[in-house]
Amino acid sequence: MWLFILLTQALALSTTLILGWLLRPQQTFSKVILTIVIFALSNAVLFYGLSEFWRERFRIYLIFSILQGFMVYAALIVGAFSLLYCQVLKRKSRPKLVRLLAVTTYIGIVGLAVFNGYSPVVKRLTVTVDKPLAAPMTLVLVSDTHWGKWFGNRQIDKLVGLINGEQVDAVVLAGDIMDDTTIYYDKTGMAAHFAKLQAPLGVYAVLGNHDYLGYEEKIAQAVTEAGIKVLDNESVLLADKVWLVGRSDDLDRTRLSAADLLQPLNSDKPIIFLEHRPSTIPEISALPIDLHLSGHTHGGQIFPLTTLMHWFSPLAYGTKTVNDTQFLVSSGFGIGSVPFRLGTRSEIWIVTLVSADAE
Repeated sequence: MWLFILLTQALALSTTLILGWLLRPQQTFSKVILTIVIFALSNAVLFYGLSEFWRERFRIYLIFSILQGFMVYAALIVGAFSLLYCQVLKRKSRPKLVRLLAVTTYIGIVGLAVFNGYSPVVKRLTVTVDKPLAAPMTLVLVSDTHWGKWFGNRQIDKLVGLINGEQVDAVVLAGDIMDDTTIYYDKTGMAAHFAKLQAPLGVYAVLGNHDYLGYEEKIAQAVTEAGIKVLDNESVLLADKVWLVGRSDDLDRTRLSAADLLQPLNSDKPIIFLEHRPSTIPEISALPIDLHLSGHTHGGQIFPLTTLMHWFSPLAYGTKTVNDTQFLVSSGFGIGSVPFRLGTRSEIWIVTLVSADAE
């Protein structure tokens, strides 16, 4: 909590300085009023958010704080440009133009962050396995959809459209399907849209941490009613040639180990392991698993977390091969707590599994 309080005061101070420079109040009274208003508003939003920690009200605080943070980014960019323009190029300062550039830069950053969150891209990966596979198998990895208040029917339809435009065999959802609850999913009739997500070999899902916050049974039921198979510590054989193993989230204290889930399987066939988090790389890489699919991290979602997460995680986003296992961590299709992405983009992955013998 103290971290959020300190962060709020730092952002309030930064906002005061930036707006003071932008608006240029001349009188001391105006400067004091500006400072009081910004600090009062920032702390009002803080305490409003803390009254429902990590829930709906707290998200309002996060959005407000991130918008303040984007203001700092804009100030730093314009400051660097002004320094280059005046000190390096030896040009005369143009204050009005610099202020206009600052406003434009801020609007551009916010616009880009919203665009990145709501405009998904398709990424591709080909995985070669040293096991027999008569023909390539293609599947779509979708993670962290977070269906809810900020992300609903329009994005579901966009997801269905993207997948329908690809020749895929199966679809897998790597958790955080709902945004904590099924309230907005039910209220806005998302079920009819979600049920349109189909593939020849089926659609499969595991639950993530946001699906385990008290609504796990309702979420699993809603996903099942949409025609999607929830793999709760179980496996399925796709087209009699590839094993798909699904494991519940770390929050499930009853979940099985990866070794236990693999024990009844014929490891001569390719094995795909699906779970929400990329937190078990040592465990998975020691087993005969060919491909591990996950999400959860959002790739950091917003700079500088997009960089910092790579310092503290063996794989925060993207692909990595450990021993003979290919790992893929998606940044996710949804937005989670805030409707912004800066340094990441909403995405799905088209993964094609091929046999080395076929090459």
